[in-house]
Parts: sequence; C-alpha cells; structure tokens
Amino acid sequence: AKTSQSSSSLQHNHLVECKHYPSTMTKIRHEFGFDEPHPRHGRVPIDECSDYAHMILRDVVLPVQFSFFEWSSSSSSSSLQPSVNDVEWKDSLCVLAVGQASKSFQYQDMIAVYRLAQQRLSAAKKNATVDDERMDALLQMMYECVSALKHEWDGHDGRHPPPLPAVICHMDLQPQNLTFWHDRNGNDNGNINVHVSKHCSVASVVDFEEAAYADPRFEVLLICRKVLANLEQAEGLWKSYSSSVKLQTTWDVGPIEPWLRLETVHSLFT
Repeated sequence: AKTSQSSSSLQHNHLVECKHYPSTMTKIRHEFGFDEPHPRHGRVPIDECSDYAHMILRDVVLPVQFSFFEWSSSSSSSSLQPSVNDVEWKDSLCVLAVGQASKSFQYQDMIAVYRLAQQRLSAAKKNATVDDERMDALLQMMYECVSALKHEWDGHDGRHPPPLPAVICHMDLQPQNLTFWHDRNGNDNGNINVHVSKHCSVASVVDFEEAAYADPRFEVLLICRKVLANLEQAEGLWKSYSSSVKLQTTWDVGPIEPWLRLETVHSLFT
C-alpha cells in the first residue's frame, strides 16, 4: 500500500518510478572473498553497488544525520561523549538505567553484547553431554576476538572510534526497503510510467523494524557490509562519508578499520 501510494504521488509530481535496483538484484554475489547466497531479496550487483551506496549516502544517510547533528550542536545538554554509561544486563536484554534519558547504542555496547553471548555459549557447552572439539575451538576464537575488541577500546592509544552524536539508523537500506524516482524529463527510454535506468534517486524509505538510535557510523558500516562487495568499495564510501561530515561539522569520523573488526566479530557470532 505504501509503495502504491508513493508511486501515485510520484506521477502527480511529474516524476516517474524507477525500478532498476529492485528488479536487478542478484541472488549469489562474490563479496569480501566469498560467494555469498542471498536467496530472499538478493543484493545489488557488484558493478553497480558502489553507485547505489553513494546514492543512499547522498539521499538518505547524510540528510538524516545532519539533522541530528544540527540538533545535537544546538542543544545545551548535548555531548559528543558516548551516551551509554550505565547498562545492566538481565537475561539476554539490555536494560538501561531507569530514570535516565533515552540512551543510544555505541561501539562498546556491541562488545558487551558479544561478551555476554560468548559467556552464555561457554556455559551451555559445559553442560553438554557430548564433546565437540570444533565448538571448543570456535568458543576460544570468540573469546580472543572479543578480548581484542575490548583491549582496543580500553586502550589509550587513540585507536578506538572518536565520539559522535547518536542518530536514528535504519540499518537495512537495501532496494527492497526503498522506492526510487527519476525526473520524467530525463526519461531516456521513452517509457513515461517506469524508468529502468540506474540513474535515479531515493523517493522514500520504508520498513524501519531494524532501526535503532545509535552511533551514526553503524548505518554506514551496514551499507559497507550489506550493499558493497569488497574492501576497496567500503573504503571509498567511508572516505566520502568522512569528508562530508568533516566539511559539515568539522568532526572526525575516524578510520573504518575498528568498525570492520567489530563487523567481523558480529559475523562470527551470528
């Protein structure tokens, strides 16, 4: 219903719907060294995913984040320091301190999530009735990875990400969750109803079920991991994002490497 309504609105505003990206998704893609299957929706093809990611950065990520950055800069109570300071773990849920303002998920919170998962898996393994050397090796790997992340975060060598204000992150900005449009005057294939070129822009964003109030770099990291297909593309997008934020706010985004390490551990656990 939302898509139909959006399409009607586009036609009314002399724009045409673009279905290029949603209709050209590939089910198996070679990404970050592996042939990864994506049987449900697929992924943007390798030769187009960089253009797609930069379009998402331009049309969605930066406008949303700059609005939050402007609010944060104008708020007398705002701070660039990570806002999750008092987290109590109960079962598998993160329960934030009662009576405090809404808190955001930060880099170090994910480390705490992984540590809890590793501890729970280890406890379950101790109660297992069958020995599994592969599971023992995997649990040891998990422990070492989480310990490395924690050591890097706790260090005083400036290697952990510099603080940025929290924003709303969609966390799944792939074609199936967006609609696209193209100027009717730029329609080069003669079809005034549906434009099939990749040269389009974002018309709307839907499906916010995975959205979170979090460090803004989580959004860009998820684009690097879910949309882009290799390190070169990811570094290019991160550079564009860093330059845009620096130009708009003078704030330092920091390098991509700590976030890629976090994503590596996340992939291992999931």
